[in-house]
Amino acid sequence: MQSKNFNNSAIFTLFSIIFDFLDGFFSRLIKIENLFGKELDSLSDMISFGMVPSIIVFLLLENKTPIPFIEYLSFLISIFSAYRLAKFNINKNPNNKNQIMGLTTPVNTLFFSSISLIITNDPVPINDKKIIYLIVMLFMVFLSCYLLVSKITMFSFNFKNFSWKKNKIRYIFLLISTFLLLTLHMIALPCIIIFYIITSIYFHRLKKIHIKT
Repeated sequence: MQSKNFNNSAIFTLFSIIFDFLDGFFSRLIKIENLFGKELDSLSDMISFGMVPSIIVFLLLENKTPIPFIEYLSFLISIFSAYRLAKFNINKNPNNKNQIMGLTTPVNTLFFSSISLIITNDPVPINDKKIIYLIVMLFMVFLSCYLLVSKITMFSFNFKNFSWKKNKIRYIFLLISTFLLLTLHMIALPCIIIFYIITSIYFHRLKKIHIKT
């Protein structure tokens, strides 16, 4: 039953991401920028991409760890997501639309949603590895909280043109992601997101070294 609930949650999360993308896409297309709409968008993002990952982790930890009430740490994701959304609204720079600072809330939600599908559809019971399970889950929670508000520049998927030279990173990433999806199926999603984060951190550090030299 729990597996079915997580499956439904993943489907609705996917729809939320699609509609969130379309909302921004059409707003830019028809050049409409409304302050009320921006605040309403942040409120819906807070529910879809702030509360949802916290609830997912809460349910994944509930009654499955040896430490009581530890599952409430999952709501740190909601707090840091709210902080990120507020910070994004204040510091949004129209001159740097292709620059993404930190991990976006939709990507973070997609990560935890895919993790829930893997765990709940995994036939191997977790009862014999509760401590390891707890450590891994809390590590993911704390890491996601850090990445949500970090100043690490994540590369964007906004194609200004389709030239190989200017979009080499994007094309390579999409090719590797496609290969992972075809070979690993469900497990591919969190792997792709981890790969995206690692790639972004690598190029972020490379850029800083290049600026210094």
